[in-house]
Amino acid sequence: MFCRHCGKKGNKDAIACLGCGIPPLKGKKFCNTCGEATNELAIICVKCGTSLKTTSSSNINFKIGQTSGEPNPDPVDGGMAILWWIICYPIGYSQWGQATKGWVSLLLFIISFGFGWIILLVDYIMCYNAQKTRKLGEWEFFPST
Repeated sequence: MFCRHCGKKGNKDAIACLGCGIPPLKGKKFCNTCGEATNELAIICVKCGTSLKTTSSSNINFKIGQTSGEPNPDPVDGGMAILWWIICYPIGYSQWGQATKGWVSLLLFIISFGFGWIILLVDYIMCYNAQKTRKLGEWEFFPST
C-alpha cells in the first residue's frame, strides 16, 4: 500500500503515513495500490486501474481500527442479539468481529461496578443496527449505519 498524499510505501492498516503524517487514503496525488503519480481529479489509476475514491470525513466515527465498509453477508438477527446481551454480551460483539472490544468492555463494566451499562447498551444497539448492512471494525464505537 502507498500513501495517497506523499507516495511512500506503508502498512495497509496504518492510521497515519510515516512519511507525511496524513492518513494514507486522504491524499489525491498517488495511487494507493501501485504508487504511481495520479491526476487529482482522476477516479481510477490509469496504470493499474484501481479506484481512487477517497474517504469522507463525514463518516469517521470514534474508532481505532478502520471499518471494512464491505457488506455483511451474515448479519445477526434481533433475537440472537438480545439473547447474547442477556447471557453474555461480549459474545454478541464477537459475532460482529468485535470480540476484543466486547471482552474489554465487560472488564470495564466489572471494574466500574456496573455504572457503564447504559453506555454499553447504546453502543451494543448501534453496533447491531450497523452490522445489518456492513461489517464492523474491531474497535468501532457508536457506529452509524
